[in-house]
Amino acid sequence: MKKRLQNLPAHLAGAWRNLIRHISLTVSSVIAVTVTLLIVGVLMVVAGNISDFTDNIESDFQIQATISPGFSDDTQIEELQHQIEELDHVSSCTFSSKEEELQELIDENGEMFRYYEGEDRNPLYDVFRIELDDNRQISAVSDELNQMDGIVEATYGGDEITMMVSLFEALRSGGLVFVVFLALLALLLIQNTIRMTIQARNTEIAIMRSVGASNWYIRGPFILEGMYIGILGSIIPVAVIDIGYYALYESFHGVLLSSMFVMKPLWPFMAGVCAALIIGGIIVGMAGSFLAVGKYLRWKR
Repeated sequence: MKKRLQNLPAHLAGAWRNLIRHISLTVSSVIAVTVTLLIVGVLMVVAGNISDFTDNIESDFQIQATISPGFSDDTQIEELQHQIEELDHVSSCTFSSKEEELQELIDENGEMFRYYEGEDRNPLYDVFRIELDDNRQISAVSDELNQMDGIVEATYGGDEITMMVSLFEALRSGGLVFVVFLALLALLLIQNTIRMTIQARNTEIAIMRSVGASNWYIRGPFILEGMYIGILGSIIPVAVIDIGYYALYESFHGVLLSSMFVMKPLWPFMAGVCAALIIGGIIVGMAGSFLAVGKYLRWKR
């Protein structure tokens, strides 16, 4: 181990010289890694934000049950609230008077709605706001509420919201599969490129084997070359993704369309994405070189 560490600087320098000596093959490998990591980086940013969008939508899932005007007595309302709280999957049930509903409408949409203040002018109803412990049951619970005496209507946004969540979850899962596919593709491209490099240097390798060089001594420079390729290939993706996401975040002030679509903060999200791209490039580069050299050495035996 000590001897390997002592030889490391020489291997690092030698690997760099070999990359420059075979510049055309190096460039093709770096381009393959760059394109792959650029796509992977975009998918990571999209998947990370979609995950947050989904969590925001699910956390905002709430059933609003409109109370019949005939249920104005406090005792009736408390009894109805107790019945709702006894339903399966109901985690909380909060009463909101029509005055509170109007005030929220004014806060969200402006002073023009103050015209409706006053008992005789307020067209709104008292409501219950209901949250669930399993948002997948929102449709079933809404159906139960609509059948209860004292409830005029129970709404939650309809099937569009649940379809949106399902779509986001499918995109998140599909993106992960695509990232794995791209990583394997980059691994294959680097492996093939390194294999061509090895074939161009088979005389050099044969000489090292003839003087008793170990497999690790022969393999080491190629693995380091793969590491360099991974690092070089990650530079452009890291710069493009970082600058691009910063510009997008600043343009929309971190919010797309509505408060449900709040973008992930720049820090530490982008630091994690950039680190993952650099580390991923290094791992893919080294793994591709390791596999290519290992196959060649086995063949030589």
